[in-house]
Amino acid sequence: MSAIRSQSEEMEKLPAKLCRCGRQPELVRTMLSVQTGRQVRMFECRCGERTWDD
Repeated sequence: MSAIRSQSEEMEKLPAKLCRCGRQPELVRTMLSVQTGRQVRMFECRCGERTWDD
């Protein structure tokens, strides 16, 4: 059961798509949106591009 939990935690750290350069961005920050009450994740690629999920 813990293997499934750790795998799902790892999936939460990954963005839905690759960066324009083709690399996988890394999770750098998690914030709480006061407008929606939802968690927003910010990702940064090694090339410097930053993205976030809604």
